[in-house]
Formats: sequence, structure tokens, C-alpha cells
Amino acid sequence: MFGKKLGRNFDERRSLLKSLTRSMFTHGAIETTEAKVKAVIPMVEHLANIIITKEELTAKRELFKVLQDQTWVNRVVSTLKSVFGEQSSNFTVTKKIKRRFGDDALIVKLSFIKAIDFKAPKVEVVKKDKKEIKKADKKAVVKKEKTVKKVKAVKKESK
Repeated sequence: MFGKKLGRNFDERRSLLKSLTRSMFTHGAIETTEAKVKAVIPMVEHLANIIITKEELTAKRELFKVLQDQTWVNRVVSTLKSVFGEQSSNFTVTKKIKRRFGDDALIVKLSFIKAIDFKAPKVEVVKKDKKEIKKADKKAVVKKEKTVKKVKAVKKESK
């Protein structure tokens, strides 16, 4: 794996970068140390470039390697294509936020240059009437009672 070691071995570093990239594509922004941001920017930029410039199937396959969820992949691809259009680079921006208290590490916010909301629109669920639910519950209770009575009758006969 290229870039900084971040005090981790190969597998730990790969999973860290993958999870930071996943968080970036699910939330639209992440806050972490400057070293981690510098390490994850190339992955995010590369994936965003693939989504915008390559064919849709290729882009979805590359993004699925990171996100591991097909609904999120479809949502991210459609959102990024609509927001960035023909732009092929410079998708992210970093902002210095603060210094961490314990070790004085610089905390940086990495986000897309345009505000992106990857969340699905809320869908209202229509609930059934309470009467219908109560009727269904009563039928289930009656069926359970009948089966219990049958089992008890069978046990008495066998004795």
C-alpha cells in the first residue's frame, strides 16, 4: 500500500483507509487527523474520478469494493454524477478545525467541495387501523389455544 504508514501494518492501514473512504461516501465529510486525511484523499479523488468519467457499470463495481452495499452504491453514483457533472478532479476540500487536547494533533475536516446529501428521501409508512391489528392478534391467540388443547388431549389419551 502506498503513502504513509500511519503506525500500522499493511492490513490495518488498508482497512483504515477503506473505512475512512466509506465514511466519506456515506456522510459526505469526515473529521480526523491531518496525516489520515492526506493518506485518504487520493483514494477518494480516484473513486470520484472513476464515478464521473468511466462507464456506469465499471464505476459501480469499483465503488462496491469499498462500500459493500448496492443501494448505497447506486445512490452515490447518481448523486455524484448529478452534482459534479463534467468535473474530473478536485472533488474534496480540507479545513483545519482544532488541535486535539491529548497529543496536540491537528484535526482536519475533509469534505466534498459542494454540499452533498447521500441519504435517501424519507418515505412515510401508512399504518393499518388498530381494529385490523387487534383482530389479527385475536385470531393468532385462538389458534394457539386450540393447538394447546389438542396437545393436552393427546397426552391424556396416551396415558
